[in-house]
Amino acid sequence: MRVDFSKEFIKAARKLSGKQLKSVRDVIKEVESSQRIEDVTDCTRMVGYKNIYRIRIGSLRAFLTFHIEVVDNVAYFHYLVSRGQAYTKKFETELKRLD
Repeated sequence: MRVDFSKEFIKAARKLSGKQLKSVRDVIKEVESSQRIEDVTDCTRMVGYKNIYRIRIGSLRAFLTFHIEVVDNVAYFHYLVSRGQAYTKKFETELKRLD
């Protein structure tokens, strides 16, 4: 599966270090190597959204959109935020805009 990243995701990932950074890298490798989005560990589709998925990485949450194109699958990582930020009203409206 092909993987792309938003500027926000890259900026948040650069702030990480140690175990959290290694966990994020491992998840990205797992997404790249998987054939289907359902094969990714701790990846669930968000209720009420068509193409938004959440991957749990310890206390962090990675939000991505998954689009099936004619040629290949593309997973686009939009946000990497803490669990507390992930479910706020502001963040929810931002995800609805993306979907």
